[in-house]
Amino acid sequence: MVRKLPASLFYIQLYQIVDDRSSDQTISWSKSNDNSFIVWDSKRLRRDILLKSSSVLGRNLTEFIAKLRSHGFKTVFKGPGELEFEHDDFVRSPVTKKVMAKALSERIERFDAQIKTLKSRLKAKKASLKVENLFQNLRI
Repeated sequence: MVRKLPASLFYIQLYQIVDDRSSDQTISWSKSNDNSFIVWDSKRLRRDILLKSSSVLGRNLTEFIAKLRSHGFKTVFKGPGELEFEHDDFVRSPVTKKVMAKALSERIERFDAQIKTLKSRLKAKKASLKVENLFQNLRI
């Protein structure tokens, strides 16, 4: 049963990165567990993914691991140099992928609506300032 993760940007970005086949040499789903992923190359993760993404996932491996833990991920101890993380609700599945895509789409729509509102407020403020300026010019 797939439970719904919160539609936070952290989960969305993490799912996109783990599910991206082009990053499989760096980070990928575990082959033995559908609710865990493995960091294969921590240096490449930092250089190619963390530094190029927003700071939502962290800027270095320490921050990344701390954020994983704060979002409910547990470390799976396999051996030295192996980093595997699991979360009961972070599952590789078409349903989860669809939920993440929908959540991202909804976030984009909300962001677009916020931009539209801010533009409208800015336009009203400019108009108000223009009227105020005209009144001041009339007093001269």
